[in-house]
Amino acid sequence: MGEVSSLRAGRFMRLPRRSDERWQGGLMRLPSWVDEPDGPFRPWAAAWVSRSTGLVHVKIEPVRDSHDWTLALDALIEFGLKRGLVECRPAVLEVADEDLGHRVREALGDRDLAIAPAPGLPAVREVLAAMDEHAQGRRLPPGALDGKGVTVDRMRAFVAAAGRFWEAAPWRHLGDEDLVHVEAPAAARGLAHVVVLGAAGQTFGLGFFDSVKDHEAVQEARAPGAIERPRWSVLFGPITDLPFGDADLWEDHRLPVAGDEAYPLAIRFGGAEVRRPDAATLAYLEGLLAALAATTEDEIDRGRWSREVETYNGTVLYRLAIPALLEPLDALVPGRRGELPDRRAMERFTAEIGRFMARSEFDSLEDANRAIAERFHGPLDALPSTASSPLERAQDLAYRAFEAHGRRRVQLARKALELSRDCADAWVILGESATDLERARELYAEGVSAGERALGPQLFEQEAGHFWGLVETRPYMRARLGLAQMLETLDRRDEAIAHYRELLRLNPNDNQGVRELVLPALLTAGHDDDAAALLDRYADDATAVWRYGHALVTFRGKGDSAVARARLHEALRANRRVAKYLGGAAPLPDEEPETYALGSEEEAVIAAQTLAEAWQATPGAAEWLAAAGGGGRRAPKKRRR
Repeated sequence: MGEVSSLRAGRFMRLPRRSDERWQGGLMRLPSWVDEPDGPFRPWAAAWVSRSTGLVHVKIEPVRDSHDWTLALDALIEFGLKRGLVECRPAVLEVADEDLGHRVREALGDRDLAIAPAPGLPAVREVLAAMDEHAQGRRLPPGALDGKGVTVDRMRAFVAAAGRFWEAAPWRHLGDEDLVHVEAPAAARGLAHVVVLGAAGQTFGLGFFDSVKDHEAVQEARAPGAIERPRWSVLFGPITDLPFGDADLWEDHRLPVAGDEAYPLAIRFGGAEVRRPDAATLAYLEGLLAALAATTEDEIDRGRWSREVETYNGTVLYRLAIPALLEPLDALVPGRRGELPDRRAMERFTAEIGRFMARSEFDSLEDANRAIAERFHGPLDALPSTASSPLERAQDLAYRAFEAHGRRRVQLARKALELSRDCADAWVILGESATDLERARELYAEGVSAGERALGPQLFEQEAGHFWGLVETRPYMRARLGLAQMLETLDRRDEAIAHYRELLRLNPNDNQGVRELVLPALLTAGHDDDAAALLDRYADDATAVWRYGHALVTFRGKGDSAVARARLHEALRANRRVAKYLGGAAPLPDEEPETYALGSEEEAVIAAQTLAEAWQATPGAAEWLAAAGGGGRRAPKKRRR
């Protein structure tokens, strides 16, 4: 020790010793994360707690990774000397690292100081956890080793299986609508029904349900508390999402991990209690992850399959089934309570009438209407199809796929393509189901080509200007819109704009709402003249998107002029709520409303999400808007695609 440390140690040794004082402590990672440019880390600290008084003292390392036993010594001396703390010497030091304890005793020259083992430093960790829970306002979840019978070796086997699951990415083929029933082995309550999470690209892992009805209730979100009730999950995320006990496992025992976002967490959320799996449950989850990782797409489509896997408890046979996929492909799809029918599926009725009329002759309009009423009554699903060509039969399957859920949609779309590769809607469905952006782009492009083949060049020439009015053109229009949106998501904005423009040329009535997609694309790309022309072309559009877009493009061209202020006042009259988001007074919500009314808060959110990137890219625009009534300065979030 240096001179100053020797003086402080001498002062410490002059403190009275108390026979009932047992101090537990040592070096440990703190239960908190610090963000750094090269990634988050947990700082080390020395901590000591008095077992008799409950007082605690923590000394954080001054520089990252600068801790050694002397940090523990300094913290111990401060604990005794600092006024308001214990102001005495202990009779016993409880340490997890006995070598550290002996070094501290030797440095102090205190031969009478007893050293006792305290594996894991439970008292210290309990105090630190309580402090952190108080700071965060919530109870910290238990660590993996808190599960009964769970060991480091068991966790190593579990995370190895989780790594294989992550690398296999089964969410490419299964979504949260595809309920998997684990028929074998026998599962504890709440673990026999499971869905694969990740198809939406946000939450990855497994979600469990008590029953089929439990899953249906969540999908329909109709049962009170259906979402919040306790359920098991295996979730993947960054190490910062783990309980600190789990993070210690990875850092102390070098457990494997498949990627920075692939740390697995097996946990039961919901209610007042957060639980971690015991040894038996962990082994079951390990085997299930391994079985799903080894599952092929063909096995999924069979609806029932088996996999024998190795677990920590030995070899186990998993027999899995997706009951919905065991139904025949032509089985009727039951609707969900409160679920609106897919508008695209309802086009089948129009297509059927068109085919019926084309193949019939009537003496009068009254005869035609009477025949239609007789032929088309009752539920749409019950109507016998009049499709005769391969393309018509394929399109009927695509209409049914729009009403289906999960993997069944993919099955129906692929069956449609077996009948006709020119079924554009089948490609659209596969594009919507793809989790890889480039693959989705390829599928939409296939749909565009299919639509061009099915319609033929003559129809494009003859029907341009009212293209959407023909039901047979709509699959092509859907495919081209999907391709444009995917190109924009892939930062190929100019290519996307070209497709948007062509869609508006074919269908200037814009039944698809293309103008609200191309406007922000033009503004963000700096094509202000084209944006102004588009705004003038649809000048009667009374939506907030249009009004605020017009104000922005005018501000870009004329600055804070009278005409720009007039445009802005028109926008504020249309929906003043937009200004708080674009002007920076309020953070922009992540979720986009499904519906809105003119002038509503929902419209304001949609308008702000649509235009946020363009407003951010315009110097002075947010300040200009804020000065006109948009509030203070806070950068809105970019629109999520």
